[in-house]
Amino acid sequence: MQKKWIRIFAACLMCFLLITTTACAAEPAPVPQDKLAEEAASTVPIRTGGMIYIPDRSVYFADVSVGYKWAFHAIDYLANTGVVSGTGNLIYSPAQTLSRADFVLMLYRAYDMQKYTTEEKFVDVPEKAYYAKAVNAARAIGIVTGGTKNDFRPTGKLTRQDAMVLLKRTLDRTGLAFQAGDLSKFTDGKKVAPYATESVAALVNAGVISGTKGKLNPREPVTRAEMAVMLYHALHLRAVEGTAVYLPQPSVRLVCVGSTIYADVRIENYESGKSYAGLYQLEQMTKKDNEYAITLGASEPIDDQIVWDGTQLKVNGEILPVAADHEAIAVDMYSKRKAGLCSTGKEYSAGAVSIIDGVVQTVYYKK
Repeated sequence: MQKKWIRIFAACLMCFLLITTTACAAEPAPVPQDKLAEEAASTVPIRTGGMIYIPDRSVYFADVSVGYKWAFHAIDYLANTGVVSGTGNLIYSPAQTLSRADFVLMLYRAYDMQKYTTEEKFVDVPEKAYYAKAVNAARAIGIVTGGTKNDFRPTGKLTRQDAMVLLKRTLDRTGLAFQAGDLSKFTDGKKVAPYATESVAALVNAGVISGTKGKLNPREPVTRAEMAVMLYHALHLRAVEGTAVYLPQPSVRLVCVGSTIYADVRIENYESGKSYAGLYQLEQMTKKDNEYAITLGASEPIDDQIVWDGTQLKVNGEILPVAADHEAIAVDMYSKRKAGLCSTGKEYSAGAVSIIDGVVQTVYYKK
């Protein structure tokens, strides 16, 4: 079993033991002061001051715009972690249907299947195909089985119910436990094929899938955006009382500090119902193990007038010193400006400067 699956299983077991121990105790025991000090010491501040940007659309793909508000965080998370790379230069094709091979490739990357292989080959999977190793690994551990002619149909469209079957088989190999679910609340629940019913119901019960307007649409092709959301939910399953559950985390965002992009960062001072998007003062960013958290200050408008002559930076008429490793960021289709700093008024209408210790570290531009 690969390292990631071991980590997931261990985390699930630890969570289960913690929950059952707490439930059996007469009253919670106080946390020792030395333990609190140890946890505090393990939380490391990595940034203080300056600004941070929270996007309202994909920062990786030009075609995942505000119309995909329901999916862009999942898509960007998968791009940030190397699970997806898009279909072309800055293109993800979110509405495009997903092929069987491409989904298996996503599973292969997400669940570290690289160590698995088998001598058995599908007759229609060329050895040099970009998805060949992924399909081979998935076959080795029983996630895919093929047809009666030993074929896989790699370029065939993947239905929603078949995607759920493959995803559930993958999750079964992580050590996570699932409870049986009920499809009666969906108007088309009876349309789910018998071979897929158990998998679909279990993923519904776990919160990995929720349907659309009371429907599962099990026999419809799954789109690349839909699959990204399913996979994101699956990768964030937690064991609650021994059962795998996806718990939404509204305080978690993908954030950008200059040209550095961080996925799944928790907003410490998150307020329920408040919309978070745009540029903010950054009070502090911390890291504990592999998890990041931020404390936000006030929202910052991008409305400064900037003049840059190649050596001197003027912001609203005031000359400001610039750090040697400064960055210039265009927030419309978020990216680092290859040409560096520039004046506003032509290509960009306005900007905003991120200042740390009196020195400009980053200039954010908008069109």
